[in-house]
Amino acid sequence: MTNNNQTSQTNGSDAEQADILEAVSTAGMLLRTAREKKGLSIEAVATQLHLRPGIIEDIENDKFDNIASATYARGYAKNYAKYIEADVDAVHQCLAQQLPDETAAMQSFSRKTTREARDSRLTIVTYLIVLALLALLVVWWVQKDSMLSGIDLSKPTVEEVAAANVVSQTEDLLEPEIDPNMAYVEPADQLNEQTALQNEQSNNSDLPASSVQPVEPASTDVVMLDNAQQNVVEPALQSASALVADNVAAQDAISMSFSADCWVNIVDATGKTIVDGVKGVDRVVEAQGVAPFKLILGAPQVVTLQFNGENVSLADFSEGSVARLTLPKV
Repeated sequence: MTNNNQTSQTNGSDAEQADILEAVSTAGMLLRTAREKKGLSIEAVATQLHLRPGIIEDIENDKFDNIASATYARGYAKNYAKYIEADVDAVHQCLAQQLPDETAAMQSFSRKTTREARDSRLTIVTYLIVLALLALLVVWWVQKDSMLSGIDLSKPTVEEVAAANVVSQTEDLLEPEIDPNMAYVEPADQLNEQTALQNEQSNNSDLPASSVQPVEPASTDVVMLDNAQQNVVEPALQSASALVADNVAAQDAISMSFSADCWVNIVDATGKTIVDGVKGVDRVVEAQGVAPFKLILGAPQVVTLQFNGENVSLADFSEGSVARLTLPKV
């Protein structure tokens, strides 16, 4: 009797499961029915499976589109079935009908992931190259500023110093050397007068003492001689003064004042260097020579320049540049 009862109960349970399978056509309904038989809530199942309650609800409602992929949905459903002791094979059969094969989709997803990773690495490399170029640009700019700040524009360059030395050496070669031991040669007129006077004195010394008569001083002749000499000397002095005045008038004047240290080189039309060297702050330099003048100013922005009393603008020369100009301007 006992065996018969057990057999009848087994047959009854099989029949009951068959009825359930016929009535339940989806994996979600299978899982919900099994959970309710266990008396478990959705929150309790979600806590045990470490899932959000919304995912459990989507599985039971067969809303697999809300889950990231079909593979994840299958895994969640199988774990759910094992936890609540549902028929795993039945759930798997339902999932096979409800969820299509995602092999191709997964391969596409894998290729997409690989491509995105490759693009991400390429983007990172591009950013690194751009950052390196920017860093090199900043380093170059800083080095350029430090090099420019270390240059003293108030001092002459090597080329300018060499040019000034060549001009000075040329002037030394052109200037005549005067030997202090050289004998002074008197003019021919003075030599003739001295020779005649010596001859006369020698002739007078040969005469006897009795023949020598006292001679009265010819004061009138002396006065006339003095007047004649004065008449000759005065025009000569006047012509010499006029010549000197003409030479002075022919020279032009340059005046400069400095608000900071500046190297200056000025050469006039004769090739003579009239100003050369570094001039200090608050220094006033005045020079004269024969125009046109060639000027080189190491720092024109600190110079106030006048030519023959008229101001000369140096605004055309930018700060940090060396000014080269000719006065008067052509």
